[in-house]
Amino acid sequence: MNFTKEQLEYIAAPLDQHSYLKACPGSGKTEVVAAMVSQTIQEWLRSPSGIAVLTFSNSATDELRSRVHKYLGGPIGLPHCISTFDSFVLTRLVASIASELTGYPGKEGDYRIRILEREADVFQTRQRICGRRVSACRYNYDLEAGRFKFATGERRFDQQLNDAEITEEIKADLVATKRRLWLAGYATYADIDMLALMAFKERRFDGYFSRVARRFPVVIVDECQDLSAEQLMIVRKLSGLGVKFHFVGDLNQSIYGFRRSNPANVSQLMETLQFKQYELTANWRSSQAIVDLCSNIVGTGKVSGNPEIASIQPKILEYVGCPSELLPTIRAMTTEYGKVVMVARGHTTLQRLRNGKTFEGIELLAVACISASSGSLNDLKMSVRTFAYWLAGKLQLQVTKAGPYCPVSMESKLSWRKFLHQSLQFLVANGAGDANQTWTAWVRTAKLGLRQLPDQGFVPDEIREELQALRGLNLVAQRGEGNKPVSIRLLSQEIQDGAPETLRYETIHQVKGETHDVTVVVSSKVRGKHESHWADWLSDRKSEAARFAYVASSRPRHMLIWAVKKLKPKERQALAEFGFELP
Repeated sequence: MNFTKEQLEYIAAPLDQHSYLKACPGSGKTEVVAAMVSQTIQEWLRSPSGIAVLTFSNSATDELRSRVHKYLGGPIGLPHCISTFDSFVLTRLVASIASELTGYPGKEGDYRIRILEREADVFQTRQRICGRRVSACRYNYDLEAGRFKFATGERRFDQQLNDAEITEEIKADLVATKRRLWLAGYATYADIDMLALMAFKERRFDGYFSRVARRFPVVIVDECQDLSAEQLMIVRKLSGLGVKFHFVGDLNQSIYGFRRSNPANVSQLMETLQFKQYELTANWRSSQAIVDLCSNIVGTGKVSGNPEIASIQPKILEYVGCPSELLPTIRAMTTEYGKVVMVARGHTTLQRLRNGKTFEGIELLAVACISASSGSLNDLKMSVRTFAYWLAGKLQLQVTKAGPYCPVSMESKLSWRKFLHQSLQFLVANGAGDANQTWTAWVRTAKLGLRQLPDQGFVPDEIREELQALRGLNLVAQRGEGNKPVSIRLLSQEIQDGAPETLRYETIHQVKGETHDVTVVVSSKVRGKHESHWADWLSDRKSEAARFAYVASSRPRHMLIWAVKKLKPKERQALAEFGFELP
């Protein structure tokens, strides 16, 4: 690959200083990081020490590992590693001292900490908070806020908990509940960060962490804008032991506020530790018109677009009642393009876009079964996850971080996925994949199949007992829907007519890092607290809402469309001045 001057400057960056590669969307940063890592490995003379390259998702880890493999001509090997930040903290900082930190006695010589998801309803507080006991997996201590933060999955209850006054007595109960969870050998990933920070404070572990610092004297963190306050403190601690960090990313693409990531905190740490900044200012993904609009959203400096891509002005499309009204227009506008993706802030807007309404309860089960019968790999993946979500909720399963929604009792996540797939095949074979029957008939078919599920030979022994609850399962159609065909509710008109679906539907989080031919960013109908309306995106360049719009709008190569509720004259003028073409 022919690298630009900016890219080559970073590839040659010294390893004995903290560095920050500020990379705009489409700048080829992953390729640059892979080239820099491979060059460093080829010139490395400090074995058994090595470099660690950390990302924030398994898919990003796999992608980076693949590109480094390409440059090296083989897989990355010891003493170096590529992993997620969570995995690095767990395996390199906490795992070896976990039993000393938590008191966990192990099980048959196995001292590994099991990671649980928020859904795991185990080890509840002794006292009631806002009228209920809370699971140890559903709260964490927020260092930045200086208090416990709750995340139960129930929005109103979370708001009550987070607004409630936490007395010293309740605080002691929350701490004790966490310690009981750890003592049993379980933790959330957020707990692992806290355990690492606790260990840094204890002098007895000074030698241990010094050895870790010598083992990995250089650490590269991709997508550094996603670092939480706790993770930034871990970086600070390791830096104090001599570890040099290379941060790579774009602070304007920080969209994980729910993980407590804050770009201002990242910027402050880099200033404190005197990071030297390198910058990539050429966007090779998008046309200049798209690049200019994205720069305008967050107020960045001048970024150059790809001169070989025709510069089509970003467009506004208006809907009256529901964004799904625009689907025929969007399909007609994008027939010459291959990868067209509809993007929204949340799943509710996406579901309204694709189906007009949202799915819940019995409809989720129907979606899973009918999607599993379509023969499409994408539909099958969606159906497996949907079925896992429905089953976990119906049986109130305790689930782990890995998944989808895998019960704690299942050691093998592969076995769990295989069970889900076989269960769906069984239900489809018994008629639950037929969307042409009425809801009354479909519910009868699905209920019979689910009641027989515990008796099937493919059921893993670990969850056979939990599945016994299905024997008495009662399913009912929604009121007034019994005599209506399932297809009318679940399938879009285009699919019923036999026309192939040409559009993808994803949330903004799901498309981060992707490249599309056309991206349609869908605004919600009204402004609200979830900041999914276009006016929220443009009201404050420093807000997370603006960063959401920036991430979504920087995905396309050729065409960017915003789908918005019918505009008033002043709103039309404002969007035209911002850089959009309006009909």
